[in-house]
Amino acid sequence: MAPIATSASFGRLSPPVWRILLHSVLFGLALSIADLLFNFYLASLGYAADTAGLLSTVGRAAGMLLGLPFGMLIDRLGPQPTTLIGVIGFCGGWLILLLASQLGTLIIGQFIVGASFLLASTALTPLLAAVTHEHERAGIFGLNASVTMMVGLLGSALGGVLPSLAGTTLGVDAQETAAYRLALGMVVGLGVVAMLPLVRRFPVVEDAQRRGPGVAASTRLPFSRLLRFALAGFLLGIGGGMILPFQNLFFRYQFGLNDSAVGMTLAIASLGMGLGALLGAPLTARIGLRRSAATLRFCAAGGVLLMLSPLLIPAIMGFFLRGLFIAASFPQNDALVVRHTPPPQRGLAVSLMSVLWSGGWALAAVISGVVQIRWGFVPIIISVAIAYALSALAIITLRLNE
Repeated sequence: MAPIATSASFGRLSPPVWRILLHSVLFGLALSIADLLFNFYLASLGYAADTAGLLSTVGRAAGMLLGLPFGMLIDRLGPQPTTLIGVIGFCGGWLILLLASQLGTLIIGQFIVGASFLLASTALTPLLAAVTHEHERAGIFGLNASVTMMVGLLGSALGGVLPSLAGTTLGVDAQETAAYRLALGMVVGLGVVAMLPLVRRFPVVEDAQRRGPGVAASTRLPFSRLLRFALAGFLLGIGGGMILPFQNLFFRYQFGLNDSAVGMTLAIASLGMGLGALLGAPLTARIGLRRSAATLRFCAAGGVLLMLSPLLIPAIMGFFLRGLFIAASFPQNDALVVRHTPPPQRGLAVSLMSVLWSGGWALAAVISGVVQIRWGFVPIIISVAIAYALSALAIITLRLNE
């Protein structure tokens, strides 16, 4: 068996992999700018936080409603054209958002953005699998996740100055709607540029997985088997939904941090996630995909429990470790599922994981908000640790032909 790719072998990446990584950097940069500025843009239009929450729910609902049909579309058309379709739809949806001011039109635009983002991000996993050998996927999946997260730091910094530059260009205040519209036009521009690395045809690697023991290309797994693969993602979504929508409130209310200190804490956690995505492959090289994904998720559960500390530094360390271990584990779990799913069903398998993850997140977020009001964050933190531990058990108990 060939050795699993680690960071030491990234210098030997093939040109198709570099093209996909370039796309991920550009698309990730667009996403991070959008995440930072969109709520400010809504505020400039006169909308309050409830509208921002509504539009966020619309984007998530689009993914849940269309996830499985998109998976079948990816398997029918192929991952490359569907990734392009997703990015095109993403840019079109943002054009609607930037040209509209009525809530109904904003909802339509946000639905298109949410659905298109899901299609593009879901199709990218089987596309990356198609241009890589099985033994290098764990490392390359981790690298792709890492660059997507790390570029978010650059996107946040760039997005912070874009409204001022746009306002100066237009001769208006930086918080005017026109300034935000011009600044957010960068999202559309980066989306268009992100298509360019994907336009040329990708050569498909003849995967040893298809020739050797394991899942043959002609095999089709029952839907119940694909659901079992996605169970770990559902539990991961529950853990994330319990704490991540409220992470800023946790550090403000538990430790009295001001906004800038909370922002610094979350930035440190984001850096940890970017670094963590590179750590899974070396562990996989030693103990295998299934055990490494499960071990890392168990470690995340332990890290979360540090957040129960009444002291700030251990709590920050726990939040940092949570992000680091989760970011290290999910590319390994994706690679594990891809490895044991026949190519004609990989789009469906990945989309099913996304749908269940989103469903777990949405359910947990609603419950968490109610629990916090009555009992605070202690039961939330314990529930997150349990969800991550159960997710690890769901991975380690998979019956796989290894």
